[in-house]
Amino acid sequence: MVRTRFAPSPTGFLHIGGVRTALYSYALARKHKGAFVLRIEDTDKKREIEGGIKNIVDGLKVFGMKFDEGPGIEGPYKPYIQSKRLKIYQEKAQELIDKGKAYYCFCSEERLKKLRESQQKAKKQPKYDGKCREIKKAEAEKRIKNGEKFVIRLKVPRGEKLILEDVLLGKVSWNSNDVDDQVLLKSDSFPTYHLAVVVDDVLMKISHITRGIEWLASVPKHILLYKAFDYKFPVTAHMPVILDPDGGKLSKRKGAVAVNEFLEQGYLPEATLNFLMLLGWAPKDDREFFSLSEFVKEFSMERLNKASPVFDRQKLLWFNGEYIRKLSKKGFEVKFLTWAKKYLKDKKLLKQLTDDEELVKKLELIQERVSVLSEIPNQLEFFYENMHAPNPKEIKGVKRYEKEDYVKVVSEYAEIIRSYEEDSSKWKHEKWEEDIRSLADKYSWKHGDMFMMIRLVICGSPVSPPLFESMVILGKDEIIRRLGEYK
Repeated sequence: MVRTRFAPSPTGFLHIGGVRTALYSYALARKHKGAFVLRIEDTDKKREIEGGIKNIVDGLKVFGMKFDEGPGIEGPYKPYIQSKRLKIYQEKAQELIDKGKAYYCFCSEERLKKLRESQQKAKKQPKYDGKCREIKKAEAEKRIKNGEKFVIRLKVPRGEKLILEDVLLGKVSWNSNDVDDQVLLKSDSFPTYHLAVVVDDVLMKISHITRGIEWLASVPKHILLYKAFDYKFPVTAHMPVILDPDGGKLSKRKGAVAVNEFLEQGYLPEATLNFLMLLGWAPKDDREFFSLSEFVKEFSMERLNKASPVFDRQKLLWFNGEYIRKLSKKGFEVKFLTWAKKYLKDKKLLKQLTDDEELVKKLELIQERVSVLSEIPNQLEFFYENMHAPNPKEIKGVKRYEKEDYVKVVSEYAEIIRSYEEDSSKWKHEKWEEDIRSLADKYSWKHGDMFMMIRLVICGSPVSPPLFESMVILGKDEIIRRLGEYK
């Protein structure tokens, strides 16, 4: 049975790269009707952030990746939070001691520090020198009984060739002589990452592991632990790092990297997930759009890419815009209303809202124009605020007319609007357009300049939703008021 896992640490907000790792593990499990496990690796309590576990669980939920076992969904291998499994790790470390595969080490921090410094000075790779490696078990137990502090180290065999057959990297090998006698259990009885991850993957029967290539250096230690426990090594794929377009690893310094930041900016979870699908995996054809269920059907580890993908934020923005435009009427109303109210409230623009029906009409005008939901307030602001009309002379592409011409034209257009029916919903687009063109012809203006002038006065910007439809929503009285304020 295929069993995969996502094993993050709650030491920060869920990283967008972590979502990609979880996605591939989730898809593999679902495709083979296996199990997807969420395990929280929280043994580093000093760096854990408040609400870190909830953030991870909520992050998976918002992307539709439901785990089969994990915090809150206890399965046969519970608990799924490492800090609640300490006794298991201690017993497994003792098992290695009993097998002669590990040993007690009593070296002080002061000695180890001096050892590292001397090795660095000699330009050697810092590693433990094995001082306690040959201490007899009985002697070690006596020293422990006398109160000496200790750690448990892996007894790395000498001269062994360690081999990994990685799905992406192919055959990778190491010499055990280059592997340190890694600490497995610390003096506070907490496990190191290496012991905990191997023990958990084995006891939880994890068959396939997808993780970042930054963990490759840990593999020889893990191979030795699997051998020491007489466990079978799982199928493994080490994913290349995600690169920033400017070069280097994707980092917060160059923009958002945490999931909650993208969501707060108004990226749709479906669009973000679709974008991440293609950051390391290639479909059989040029298809770009996949729902989560479609991706599961198509996914295979063999189609994972070896090259580091680039996190193209413009591509993500394009994906998001396409998803917004493809929203069904129901989906559009639900998502846009929720987000619009949130953003409009944040900008204190919601106070004039009368009802959802009115807001939906406004939102329908901008569905084709919004790439990310946080753009909603700027697009709708002119409906709620008196916008200052910029000087048309400052607008690129508009013919430079005299100021008095602008005032005269706007005043005359206000009179044209006065002649319209009181109920703006009965206005005809053809009549409206004809009136503006006629006014432009009267003053020998270009038609485009006249439309732009009216847009600037009413909307306060050269860029706005469709002008006629916006005017219909604003209504006759509001339009005349705005036109009358232009001096």
